[in-house]
Amino acid sequence: MENAETALPVLKSLCLPPAHPALGRSTGSITVPASHEALVGAYGTGCFDEFIWIFTENSPTARLDIAERTGELRTILRSKELIAVRHDLGDHELHASDLVQWGVTDNADVLAWITRGKPEEWPTAIIQAGQLRAVASPRSSTATILDLLTRSTIVPFFPPDFPGDQPEFATNPYG
Repeated sequence: MENAETALPVLKSLCLPPAHPALGRSTGSITVPASHEALVGAYGTGCFDEFIWIFTENSPTARLDIAERTGELRTILRSKELIAVRHDLGDHELHASDLVQWGVTDNADVLAWITRGKPEEWPTAIIQAGQLRAVASPRSSTATILDLLTRSTIVPFFPPDFPGDQPEFATNPYG
């Protein structure tokens, strides 16, 4: 498996980035790992394989803005007990304020970092819509996307036809 530095070139060879990515402007209002900045620098906001959307700061639309979506996620999760999610994530003592949402699926499953330690070491939590189940990945957003597209990581609540044989990236149609 590739680390954060080598995952992006492998991902780019598997799934070509757009010639003109739809980029937001970083304001530093929310901490984002450098590997994610490199991911959105290469791809912009948009969708991998018609299923996984990635976020950036100051996206042209709130639907794909990392700060907006993180705020919404934290508000929703503060009112939940998250018993099943905490159980599925094991060692991670999950609190709503520990999550930064960097992506979402078409089924409303959440992809978020658990913000413990250095940003480049943040694991990813993939939380099923409705907070019914969760899967943890110890890898960066870039490496997690790569793992999902190569089927190195299988998420039991993702559709069986994801990913496709030749994954593609579509730029943000909302921005």
